[in-house]
Amino acid sequence: MKMEEIPTLPQDIIVEILIRLPLKTLLKFTSVSKSWLSLLSDSQFHKTHINFSMNNPKFTDYTLAAVPTVSGLGKICHVYTIRSENSSVIVSKHECPSKTLSLSAWILGSCNGLICLTTDSFNLMLLNPCTGKFNVFPDLMIEYEVGDGGVHIRYGFGYDAYAEDYKVVKMFSFPRIDNEGKHVNMVSVYSLKGNSWSSIQGFDSGHVNGNVGVFANGVFHWEGCCDYVSGGISSEIVTLDLAKERYGRIALPRYEGGGIHWTLGESRGRLVACCNYESNKADMWVMKEYGVEKTWTKLVTISSPDDGRVNISPLFVAENGDEVLVKLGTEVTLYNSRNASFKRIADYVSTDDFLQVQVATYLESLASPHI
Repeated sequence: MKMEEIPTLPQDIIVEILIRLPLKTLLKFTSVSKSWLSLLSDSQFHKTHINFSMNNPKFTDYTLAAVPTVSGLGKICHVYTIRSENSSVIVSKHECPSKTLSLSAWILGSCNGLICLTTDSFNLMLLNPCTGKFNVFPDLMIEYEVGDGGVHIRYGFGYDAYAEDYKVVKMFSFPRIDNEGKHVNMVSVYSLKGNSWSSIQGFDSGHVNGNVGVFANGVFHWEGCCDYVSGGISSEIVTLDLAKERYGRIALPRYEGGGIHWTLGESRGRLVACCNYESNKADMWVMKEYGVEKTWTKLVTISSPDDGRVNISPLFVAENGDEVLVKLGTEVTLYNSRNASFKRIADYVSTDDFLQVQVATYLESLASPHI
């Protein structure tokens, strides 16, 4: 008796099915056959999967990597899965297959499922926590004369879609002695594809705040001071277009007086800004249309539950904006605007002796840290 052959689906149909499956299932499918391993390892499939995930949030789980520093204990990494369900944000502990994240590390950013970190040996690392694959390369060191104001170092990590290349930006910011409040910024870029650092044209600005630039829409964003005005400092967003290597500025939303401090974030491809006031409250804004300043829209005003002043940083916003995941001092907290409640996500370790905590949200993907 002749056995009937199992029909084979066209490759494009197979891809359309696979990009809708959970990442955990895709990882299992790499063991099905050599042809499936080849397909799931292909960079073009990775791009298709990432693009689909970013444009179809209901199919997508984001993850949160948290690296707290605890006095006497060093740094321990915890990873959580974030998903939207019935307009609510659900956060649960995520099993990370990689042991590499337990390194004493500093998170420099995330993009397409890859996290960029520092290590203990003057190297940088790209890591995919979902697959456990990583790539280590040298950090940039330069010689410079430190003036009275010292030097401030800023980083950024993102993907250049035109060059199809992951890149790290490192900025050395020096105060200008002849112009109070102004800084000279020297900038270099690491290309993963070229495996090398190169200098690009720098720029002058006010003080650039935040150690890590927020990457959204192909552009890095740092909160910066543009002018000293009566009663305080005027702030703006300093930008660097990664592909064009062009600097720019974006105006922040109008805000109340009261000694503010801005923090920036990105959620589902949109730029988010949080205005922290001395009165222990914060206004959270989202830019609905990138680059169009009049589309800044206030999502919510959050009053901190703590007596002491702590800065609130945006991490993830639900589709309807009712729930936002924020970094509140040293804690990661889910804020519900419907009842003004806070829910602490989890205890990182069994102690409250925190020194600091770094967090990054990222999209689960099969992206490779090698090109």
